[in-house]
Amino acid sequence: MLENGLLDVLIQKIVDEVVRRIKNQPKKAVVFFTGATIGFKDSMDSLLKLQKDGWQLKVVLSDDGMKVLDPVAIQKELNLDVIYHSGNIKSQKELYGSADMFVIATMSVNTAAKLAVGITDTVLLSLINHGFMAGTPVVAAVNACNPDDPQRASLGMGKSSPKYREMLNNNIETLRDFGMKLVCGKDLYATCVGGTPTETNDLIVTKTAAPAKSEAVVNQVSAHNTGECLIDKNVISRVDILKARGSNVIKIPSASILTGYAAEAAKEFGLQIIRV
Repeated sequence: MLENGLLDVLIQKIVDEVVRRIKNQPKKAVVFFTGATIGFKDSMDSLLKLQKDGWQLKVVLSDDGMKVLDPVAIQKELNLDVIYHSGNIKSQKELYGSADMFVIATMSVNTAAKLAVGITDTVLLSLINHGFMAGTPVVAAVNACNPDDPQRASLGMGKSSPKYREMLNNNIETLRDFGMKLVCGKDLYATCVGGTPTETNDLIVTKTAAPAKSEAVVNQVSAHNTGECLIDKNVISRVDILKARGSNVIKIPSASILTGYAAEAAKEFGLQIIRV
C-alpha cells in the first residue's frame, strides 16, 4: 500500500510538471500588416506587450504594406531578425505550421473585402486562408477597414454613402461569422492572451463620427524664408510632400510614418527629410 501511495505521488508530480511546462511554453503568432495605417500605433503597442509576455512573433507584410509602412522601422521596434513578404517567403508552411494564432495588426478595406469572399490571390491572403482551413485562431484589428472608425472620419474619409458603408460593415460581419475575433488595435493584446477587451467587440455603429476640425498639414518653421517646413502628421503621404516641395528641408515628427510613395517623392524633388 505504501509503495502504491508513493507511486501515486510520483505520477502526480510528473503530471504537474508536464502541465507547468506546457503552460510556460512561449506562444507563437504570425502577425500580418496590410497596406493600412489607421490603428497602426495601437496595434504595435499591443504586439510589444505580447513580446514582453514571451510571445514569439513572425511578421508578414503585404506588397502594399511594404510600400505604405516602414518595414525597417517595424523590424527594429519589434527586434526581429527578418520581415517576411512575398519576395522572401520560400515555404508558407514554415510560417503557419507552428503558429498558435494569426494576428492581423492592420486590415485594409481591400483585405477585408477579399477575405469575406474567399479570394486568396496574394501570399498574405493565402497564409490567412491556411489559418482558416486549419482552425488556427485569427484575431484582427479592424480600425482600418471599419468605415465608422473615428480616425477615418477625422481624416475626411467618413463621408461615404450609407449603402457603401453597409457593404463594408457586411464584410466585417462576414469575417466575424467566419470565427475571427475582431477588435480595436489597442485590444489586440488583451484578446490574444484571452482577456477581456477594454472596448466592446461590436464595432459596427449606425452613424459615422463627425470629422474633426483638421489643422494645417504644412506649417512654416519660421516666418522668414528659411527653406524649411514642418509636416505635423501621424502619416506622411506623397500629397503632403508635394505640397511642401517649395522647401529644401522637411521636418516630420519622430514617430510619424513616412509612406514609401512619400519617400520617393522627397527623393524625386531632392528634399531632405529630418525627424524631430
